[in-house]
Amino acid sequence: MIKDFKRQELEDLAISYIVLLILFSNFEIKNMPYVALAVLTAFVFHELAHRQVAKKYGYIAFYKRWDTGIVIALLLGIAGKIIFGHAIFFAALGAVYIYAPYQYWEDKEAEGWISLSGPLTNIIVGIVALILLKTLSLPLHALISLFYTAIVNFWIAFFNLLPFPPLDGYKVLKWNAGYWAVAIGIAYVLRSLV
Repeated sequence: MIKDFKRQELEDLAISYIVLLILFSNFEIKNMPYVALAVLTAFVFHELAHRQVAKKYGYIAFYKRWDTGIVIALLLGIAGKIIFGHAIFFAALGAVYIYAPYQYWEDKEAEGWISLSGPLTNIIVGIVALILLKTLSLPLHALISLFYTAIVNFWIAFFNLLPFPPLDGYKVLKWNAGYWAVAIGIAYVLRSLV
């Protein structure tokens, strides 16, 4: 699968991941080991899900970072840390760009499934982390990592399902209001179980 990625796409994913790791760790190195898995699964898996589902539909798809979003995220995070003692999150660091070179019409179902795939991935990862957290007797650092993995994945799923453009929720709602309602409801409820 790695050979399917271009060097620039891997670089863009890595830079976005590192910036999110810095933000979610609240600019503290001691927190990074605990949130590394959460950021990997919540961000990277989310974007890869969009990418792979788009490719399944025959589209050209790749992740591209948004440098303006990265700068805004870091500046807001630093300002929040200075003013409030914790980072303020702005998580629009990039997106999966999708092209349909041989298709001149809009496929609402494909767009809906592509958009829903990221939040669904977050919900599934969050559920797995929550089950492991609640059922296994693990060392404290592993439990903390699973806690962050569950909460961050549920938060990312919920946030991305908000029905405002350009978020995933807007596209899912346009396609199928029932799927959107179930997905955002599940993401919101599951957050309360962590």
